[in-house]
Amino acid sequence: MPSFDRAPPLSLPVRYFLAAACWLLPLAASLLRTDNDYPSLSLLLPLHLLALGVLGNAMLGALLQMVAVVSGVPCLRPTWWRLGVWSLWQLATASLCWGFYQGLAPPWLQLASVLFALLAAALSGLLYGLWRSPAADGSSRGLRLALGLLLLTLLLGLSMLAVLGWGRPWPLLSLLPLHRLAAQGWVLLLVMAVAQVVAPMFLLTPAYPGWWQRHGATLWLLALLAGAGGLLWQPQWSWWWLAWLPLALFAALSLRLLRASRRPQEWLLPYWWLAFALLALLAVLLPLLAWQGSAPWLARALAWCLLGGFALTLVVGMLYRIVPFLLWLHLKNAAPPRHRVPALHAFVPETAARHSWRALLLLQPLAALWVWQPQLGWPLALALLGLLALLLWHFAAAARQYRAARRALPS
Repeated sequence: MPSFDRAPPLSLPVRYFLAAACWLLPLAASLLRTDNDYPSLSLLLPLHLLALGVLGNAMLGALLQMVAVVSGVPCLRPTWWRLGVWSLWQLATASLCWGFYQGLAPPWLQLASVLFALLAAALSGLLYGLWRSPAADGSSRGLRLALGLLLLTLLLGLSMLAVLGWGRPWPLLSLLPLHRLAAQGWVLLLVMAVAQVVAPMFLLTPAYPGWWQRHGATLWLLALLAGAGGLLWQPQWSWWWLAWLPLALFAALSLRLLRASRRPQEWLLPYWWLAFALLALLAVLLPLLAWQGSAPWLARALAWCLLGGFALTLVVGMLYRIVPFLLWLHLKNAAPPRHRVPALHAFVPETAARHSWRALLLLQPLAALWVWQPQLGWPLALALLGLLALLLWHFAAAARQYRAARRALPS
């Protein structure tokens, strides 16, 4: 079980979570740019704004929290991670996306490559500490593999930036599918690791089967390695089926556990139902790569199902659970014994979380419209702006409640 006495300072994860919400604004703006070619800037730009700006910040903040409370790796330099790494991540993402917006402008891509190289060095130190941790639970194993794949994703991305920004004569078309495969693996492995802790603790579901906790992350990693080897050996073949089995198995196991929840009235449960239904849809769409692999609509559909549907839904739902919990936890630790602190729902009411779930539900048909007709991205952009407004409104109210409770503590 997590040991929250080892949690990093409150400002560390919250800073990443706030940045994740704010990146929804440029993401919404990027959907207004259309291009019918693939791979095109009209897909690359929103894809990286979503993957790095929104999800990257949220998942990195969650990773730093999980590494400390689950795997027992202390945050030795919280100021560096709160300011240095956080700033590097925002600047690197902004440079890369602006380079895409400017038509693959080399100066911005060169700047992004330098910043992402510094980030890779910082994350290598975290991976070293995590690998030396004696924690042997399924979540810790998944966190190690997820962080390793994040580093691999960054390294492959740096290799492509060396081609696009610095003119290196490396095989760009061979690096691209490997980069995409590593990025998908990092997202799913981190979700697998987090789900093993979060689902039983917050949703009161049964634990994932023991065999899945021991071997699920390894199975997914082996599938990715086999797929990568296949792409290098015979790039014209369809290697999607190697990743299909563990992905479909994870979706089926999770949906089965959600049905067995002992708290069916829990407001977080619909977030997970929606997320894993979209993951199941992704498993259904993957076989289409065998005969529709070059279709632009399929590329947009797969990207949305994994990132905009599955990952974004889980991230927003967990923000509504984790942020109030962290505020309550740090307030409780600062309070003297027997002093009553506000309950969790005082920071973010259940009705607020349900409003954002409805906003995410509305996103899905609008995303389907964008998948089919990318020139009609403005309804999806407006819906994302509405989601941003809800997040900022609700978490600003939570911050005011926290500050008022801190002032009320006896000195």
